[in-house]
Amino acid sequence: MPRGEEPSAALPDLLRRRWLLVGIGNDLRGDDAFGPLLARRLIARGLPAIDAGMAPENVTGPIRRAAPELLILADATDLGAPVGTIRLLRAEDLAEGGTSTHDPSLTMLLSYLEAQMDTPPAVRFLAAQVGTRELGAEPSPALLAGLESLTALFPPIPPA
Repeated sequence: MPRGEEPSAALPDLLRRRWLLVGIGNDLRGDDAFGPLLARRLIARGLPAIDAGMAPENVTGPIRRAAPELLILADATDLGAPVGTIRLLRAEDLAEGGTSTHDPSLTMLLSYLEAQMDTPPAVRFLAAQVGTRELGAEPSPALLAGLESLTALFPPIPPA
């Protein structure tokens, strides 16, 4: 069983707070596009999200200005689960390593935000089981199906 929580069980309560999602990943490497794809889907619905691409450290200004109570980082990873499986992890899981190919920059990002924000947000990590990260590959059907289900969990109107 993959670590973390099933998003359908945990997200509804978490999304009652003022939240911001930051999508992390590479559109050119198959399933690594999970974070940016999710961010763009939410942005298209008028929801608070940022597509950080491969450099989440470059979006600290927008994160600080948004001053979310909850920061959700979305990225592809290896959960040891079937491709497309999505789990909600806690920030502490980043410190243990092995969560994401972007762990070093995410750890630095969280440390920076903690030091720079009067009230640092709670942090959760939406992790999707990656299939392929080959250059030029398209996201797998399993990842896209998981993304579709996950997108539906976000409310149409964010909390004020």
